[in-house]
Amino acid sequence: MQIIKNSAIYLGSSILNKSIPFLLLGILTKYLSPAEYGIVSIFQITITFFTAIVGMAINTNISKNFFQFEKSKMAKHIGNIMLVLVASTTIILVITCIATLFFNEIFSIPVIWIRIMPLLSFMFMVNTINLTILRMEGRAYTYGIFEISNTVVNMSLTIALLVFYSYGWYSRAYGILGAYLLFFVIGIIFIYKSGYIRYNVDWKEIKLILKLSVPLIPHALGSIVIAMSDRFFIERMVGLKAVGIYTVGYMFGMVVMLFTDAFMKAWSPWFFKRLSKPGEEQKTKIVHYTYLYIIATMLLALAVTVLGQFVLPYFVDEEFYGAKKYILWVAIGYVFFGVYQIFFLYLVHIGKTSFLAISTVIAAVLNLILNYALIVHFGTIGAAYATIAAFIVSSGLVIWYQNKHFKMPWLLKK
Repeated sequence: MQIIKNSAIYLGSSILNKSIPFLLLGILTKYLSPAEYGIVSIFQITITFFTAIVGMAINTNISKNFFQFEKSKMAKHIGNIMLVLVASTTIILVITCIATLFFNEIFSIPVIWIRIMPLLSFMFMVNTINLTILRMEGRAYTYGIFEISNTVVNMSLTIALLVFYSYGWYSRAYGILGAYLLFFVIGIIFIYKSGYIRYNVDWKEIKLILKLSVPLIPHALGSIVIAMSDRFFIERMVGLKAVGIYTVGYMFGMVVMLFTDAFMKAWSPWFFKRLSKPGEEQKTKIVHYTYLYIIATMLLALAVTVLGQFVLPYFVDEEFYGAKKYILWVAIGYVFFGVYQIFFLYLVHIGKTSFLAISTVIAAVLNLILNYALIVHFGTIGAAYATIAAFIVSSGLVIWYQNKHFKMPWLLKK
């Protein structure tokens, strides 16, 4: 079946893509202290924060409409998406520059890097739009080449600047900047040559794009709070060294998300295509695959924990061995995130993305409260407990809302 074939390709490319940072983890932890590695972690989180605001998950519009629009209409649609993206980037860039006039650094990051983050986010989103088009077309091999090449360039620049020029944590920042810029240019060229962009301002269409995407801003920010605010709490309450060690353990636990992300890349085109003309047989098939996916994710979390605790000493410097104890809890958290991911698509399908904002903000507020309370009581590992609790709440709310507004045969009865 095509979905299994594409899932295997996406999973393979994701494994290769994610294995490069793992293979280089030993170099990074050798040349960077735990405190410097902590700054790298916070730098990457901050980029993700800006991408949520600038990008608004705007590529979701492409996934939702790809099988409903003719190619010429889709090209016009993507042209309007680009215009919205340029406008959001400009607004956030101006606000950021004004807001940082009174600071030298924010969370140990120099403000000059904070000011260029809207541009980094813009470049990242253009590449994401290109990858979304490839995925919706079912061009899994081409997608994999783009994804792996991006990571190879990114990490090669990082290692060159770190090992040969001793740039410290800045080597990671310049590596990201170089890779984003290169693949932004390649992405624009690829989209244009594929005939998927045509500029024709349509205010009605822009309004529809914003209607779907704007509610995804608080949703994306809430997701970032749940997944990443733990590092900020640890930095303030424990220290940058603890952030670095925790981040290494987090990376191993996040291998679960490698699987769920790869599956979603193949699942979402198949899912939206089936629900464009839903029938009981199609719905039952979706339910079967959903159950198999959840079981596979649980088993994967156990395997990741056992294997991760075994191989971690072979990947990192001795200073980071304490990361072992975080792997299990992070892996469990991402099982619940994987459940959330597969139910998220129903709300996109029925145009109820506004509830995603509500559910994610509720979970994010809970996460902030629990981060503080559990770190005080349990230390750094309390942050992992807070992440699990937040993912349980967010996935539970989305499952409840899906069942209320879009019936599926979850009991597998005809």
